[in-house]
Amino acid sequence: MLQDYYNNLLDYPKWQAYLRKYQPATLIVWGKNDPAFIAAGAKAYLKDVPNAEIHLLDSGHFSVEEKPVEIAKYIVNFMDKL
Repeated sequence: MLQDYYNNLLDYPKWQAYLRKYQPATLIVWGKNDPAFIAAGAKAYLKDVPNAEIHLLDSGHFSVEEKPVEIAKYIVNFMDKL
């Protein structure tokens, strides 16, 4: 993905179509203070997967490093519901 981000962007419509068609169980955990991938980007997933579980954390771009325990709890709780 990092070696060819241009083509990654071109594939977004395919991924969005997949999400709309199959409605997979989806967990979105996002840093609401991320300057690169803004919170609106997380909320945009709800257009394709309206039942997605979304959590906007008080963190930035490196949320996993900033809030590892909180994120792990969201993942475990999400997986327990499946």
